[in-house]
Amino acid sequence: MSTTIESVSDPRSTKAGVSEKQAKRLSSLIERTSFWNDSVAKKVIGEKHWENWIRYLEKRSKPARIDALCGAKETSLAWGLDEDRLSSDLLHLVIRVNSKGKLSQVGIEEVLLGWRDGIVTQPQSVEFAIDCLAVVRLLPSLAMVVEKDLWWSIVDALWEIANRTDGWEIDAEMPAEHCLVHQLLAGELPLALAYSFPEMRPLLKLRKSALDSLNEGLVELTNGEGLPRASHLEQFRALLACWTRCRAMGVEIKKGSWSRKAEQQYRWAVSKSVLLSTTTGAPLLVENQSGKWSPDFLEAALRLGGDAADWTAAHDLFEKKLSKHLTGKSGKVVSETSYQCEWAGLAILRTEFSRSAPVVAVDYSSPELRIDVWSGSQRLLAGTWSAETTSAGSKLEPVGSWEQTCWFSDEDVDYLELAIELSNGARLERQILLARDDRFLLLADNVLDVQGDSIRHQMSFPLAPSIHFSPEADTREGMLSASKPLGRVLPLALPEWRSDPRIGELTQVGDHIQLTQERPGKRLACPLVIDLAQERLGKQCTWRQLTIAQSLEIQPHDVAVGYRVQCGKAQWLIYRSLDAPMNRSVLGQNTSVECLVGRFLAPGGEVEELLQVDG
Repeated sequence: MSTTIESVSDPRSTKAGVSEKQAKRLSSLIERTSFWNDSVAKKVIGEKHWENWIRYLEKRSKPARIDALCGAKETSLAWGLDEDRLSSDLLHLVIRVNSKGKLSQVGIEEVLLGWRDGIVTQPQSVEFAIDCLAVVRLLPSLAMVVEKDLWWSIVDALWEIANRTDGWEIDAEMPAEHCLVHQLLAGELPLALAYSFPEMRPLLKLRKSALDSLNEGLVELTNGEGLPRASHLEQFRALLACWTRCRAMGVEIKKGSWSRKAEQQYRWAVSKSVLLSTTTGAPLLVENQSGKWSPDFLEAALRLGGDAADWTAAHDLFEKKLSKHLTGKSGKVVSETSYQCEWAGLAILRTEFSRSAPVVAVDYSSPELRIDVWSGSQRLLAGTWSAETTSAGSKLEPVGSWEQTCWFSDEDVDYLELAIELSNGARLERQILLARDDRFLLLADNVLDVQGDSIRHQMSFPLAPSIHFSPEADTREGMLSASKPLGRVLPLALPEWRSDPRIGELTQVGDHIQLTQERPGKRLACPLVIDLAQERLGKQCTWRQLTIAQSLEIQPHDVAVGYRVQCGKAQWLIYRSLDAPMNRSVLGQNTSVECLVGRFLAPGGEVEELLQVDG
């Protein structure tokens, strides 16, 4: 089920088809005793209602301002939003009130009238929702500086907007922007009205519809463990901000807390938001990096939804400017550093929670698989891992979607294997392995079962801004660098020396690094290793293609491949069967598995297994 985002009608008019509850102005009920909370009615109702109401607002100590409740430095409405969404005049007024405690009368009415009269035609966007929430925050202070009729007309407008969202539905198939608008308008707006003005019974009753919407959103938009779909990552930080503000308000309102199931999803969402972060506080797999954690947002989310493991991860992962103000105690329990979910189409591979650790995020929710690779605070690769395969003069196009065929995570490696069908019966299998202690990344495409007698495969990765690829003059490896070397790229299937022109090339084309290989056969392995250990980057490296034998016969490259890689003193064996797994020997090792990655221990020649994938 999905919801329709429709325009809000003029709150000062009644339209056919609108229920009496929605059409009636809230301000027409203010002289009724039933409108007010019993403890307030006697203080407000009477000939001097407006003066009494202002006097009451000036003296009341509760509820606290929402931003103060959340511990926001300027305003919590800015949390998780891109900078281009923070230019609203109303949002700036909220910041002024939070800093000075009062409003100036100059220019206020013009801004408010512009908002009130504009809601008739303004689309229900994130900007519209944020403006509505900003007006709720301003209402207590506005009573001191605007006329009675204007103030109540604003309440009427907010009342109608909140009522018109009652019954909106939400699910994970909706566009991310619509999901965020739903939670802001159908969840946070009515809850903020109920929290801010519990003296008004109709506003307090809005909490039920608000909680229904928030319960639904938290459950429908996450995978049962707080993770959103990959298509919602652009808005996930803003969604978490909405849920964090609602969590803070809910516990302060009688019967204002959401369900236990929603609470569990919120706590999981806080944990996953930390997991989906870089050391700079930026969200992984999001092109626009302006929606970073702010210190107050991070602290509020951890305080309201984090456990000891989340606090530990935040302390260890984030830069000092983000983590130095965290007052929660770290625990001995450490959160999972890696996670994968096929429903979400997401995988996070991380060696550990630290400021220098590498992390790889993969979005395989669509055929255009996206990858995000960081080494500490430096982004290396970001964008679509593209590929083009041809055989017998025909281009082999993807058919269907990526399927997760293997996920493995232990103390040695994180490993993700994906597969997608290609036209003409071919298949592309993609391997992503991040070695924890060994600090290298394996990225490999394996083209299988083509109909022709030769294969040409080209895969490319977009370089992050400020990253450039510097190839060696005599050999085919190259360095990923910014102000300093950050990673060394080794094309394992290509001859090491450029004097051997066979097979293919590794180059930079525009802002991409591109590996091209062409060989006869019905299967082709295209592996890259990126060495991410800073201490090894200045040392010598080498690699060799290994001979594979089966029943004492040497096997061609489209049956199985093996590589020996050395960077500094570290050495590894990487083996992949492209045909059906059989008992074969490679570098003195007998194996019948589909894939083997191990640490080669010289001079004895033993191989310490890091990963083994059975066929």
